Order: sequence, then structure tokens, then C-alpha cells
Amino acid sequence: MAYYVWHFFFFTAILYTSITAQQFEYRYHECTNSSTTNSSFPSNLNITLSSLYANAAHKDGFYNTSAGQNSDRVYGLFLCRGDTSPELCQSCIKTSSEDIMKQCPDNKEAIIWYDRCMLRYSNRSIFSIAEQRPTILLWNANDIENVMNLNQFNASLGDLMNQLVTSAVSSSDLFAMGDRNGTAFSKLYGLVQCTPDISPSECGICLSSCVSDIPGCCNGKQGGNILKPSCSIRYEIYPFYTASPAPPPPASSPSLPTPPTTSSNPSGKRNTSSRAIVYITVPTSAFVVLLFTLFYCYLHHKARKKYNAPEGGNGCRKHRECLILLLQIIFY
Repeated sequence: MAYYVWHFFFFTAILYTSITAQQFEYRYHECTNSSTTNSSFPSNLNITLSSLYANAAHKDGFYNTSAGQNSDRVYGLFLCRGDTSPELCQSCIKTSSEDIMKQCPDNKEAIIWYDRCMLRYSNRSIFSIAEQRPTILLWNANDIENVMNLNQFNASLGDLMNQLVTSAVSSSDLFAMGDRNGTAFSKLYGLVQCTPDISPSECGICLSSCVSDIPGCCNGKQGGNILKPSCSIRYEIYPFYTASPAPPPPASSPSLPTPPTTSSNPSGKRNTSSRAIVYITVPTSAFVVLLFTLFYCYLHHKARKKYNAPEGGNGCRKHRECLILLLQIIFY
């Protein structure tokens, strides 16, 4: 039994690792400034990468840190895509850290991009510096079908990119995503982002440079991805980002009890008046009839006494009639 349980957990762990590795798309990496042998740079790099990973669960998706002294000091930072959850961000940084150590084992400067995050380190300060090199140009392998569609596509793409760049430089996190209708395709989706340690004006310059790179790499293609250390853009004809949840509907005011009907509703007023008339008139009428009956019985009894009417069936009948009439009035 223990044998099968052990195998179950073993294959579950393999499946989980495979799924985790496949949820991030590798884009590109670049290694520069070789030779880290006979120095403390490798140990400082490990400290830096560990610190980046530990802080990757921050909700803002950006962090920078450094470790070491002088020429062996390591500066590192990461940026997660603006639509990425803290959990996915940390997982992407873990994958990037492990991959960059394999790809650039002896380099003092390196950068790696995945679809969800970017990670870089260097032996020089890279904080709050807008950098556009290296520039990586990636494109969708599928072509736009004809010239008419291409013209519509390019017009919509230009409008979308201008809109997103304007939104990004106006936002606190220098990030924007959105879509646009009106092309030969149902929708065009786009995303732009800068590292939040540069100024909005620097972000605008960097993103505009990415947009100007589109014709040279991606003209006639259904998608493109321009990557720079300080900014990036991407567009596709399919949704590739996680859409923001729709805002909840405004809270409805608690329903108030219906007010009494006024003259603006004649029907309601008539109903209310009719009920009032019934409740008041019936007891009043009964009381008047009761008084009249008592007075009638009193006169009849007095007349019988005055004329010495013999007690008999007729007298009893008259008394019974008075009694029955009284009972009917009381229980009306």
C-alpha cells in the first residue's frame, strides 16, 4: 500500500512541476560582461536573486535590491506584468532566477524575459535609469491576409497604441492594457508597461520607441512583442492578458415601505375611504337600531301593563320577537 501511495505523490509532484513550468512562456535572454571567477560576485548574485524571489509576492509587482561591495556588488530587479497576481509573479521570478543562472553562469550582467515577468542583474547600478538596449523584436508568425485588412489593422493598431501609451504615462504604475474594435478581426488587444522606477516622461519616450519599432519587425503580422529593459509593448488579435474584473454594481438603496396613498392615486384613495366608512358606519347604525328596538319593547311592555293584556301566547310571541331582534343586532 505504501508503495502505491509513494508513487501517487511522486507522479503528482512531477505533474505539478510540469504545469508550473508551462504556465510561463519564455521570450528571450541576453548575457554580457563575462568572467566572475575568483570573486565574491557569484555569492552576492545568489543573495540578490534570493531577495528578489522573497519579495516577489509584493502586490505592486516590482522590486530592486543589491548585495556586496565595490566591483563585486550585484544590483538586481524584476518587473511582473501588470495583470499578474502576486502568486504568479513570485512563481515567474523563481522560474526566471533558475533559468538565468543556467543561461548566464559566468556573467556579471544579464536579463531574461518571460511573458509574465522580466528579471535582470548587473555589477553596475541599474536603478532609476531608463534603458532601451538591448531591444528584442518578436512577432506572431501569422500574416494579415490582404492589403485592405492590413490597412485597417495598422490604423486600429496605431490608435490603440497611442491610447495605451497615453494611459500608461498617466497611471501610477506606468501600465495599461486594452482592446479595440473596428478591424477586419473582431478585436485587437494590446498591453504596454514601464518599470515604475523611471519617470512618466522617460516611460513615454521608451514606449514611443517601441511603437516606432513595430513597422521594422512586425508589419503585416497578427501580433508583435517589443522588449526593452525599461519598457515593453505587445499586441495580438486574441486576448493574451488577464482582464480586470468588472466593477461591482452600485449598492441599491434599501427599499422603503410604501407610503400611504395620496390624492395622486384616486383609486387607492377610494379604497381607503370605503374601508373607513364601513368600519365607522356599521357600529353606529347598529347602536341606533338597538336604541330604537329597546324603546319599542319598552313601549310595548308599558302598553301591555296599561291595558292588562292577558299573558298568553301573543305576549310571549312579542317578547320572543324583541329578544330575537336584539340578538340579531348584537351579533350583526
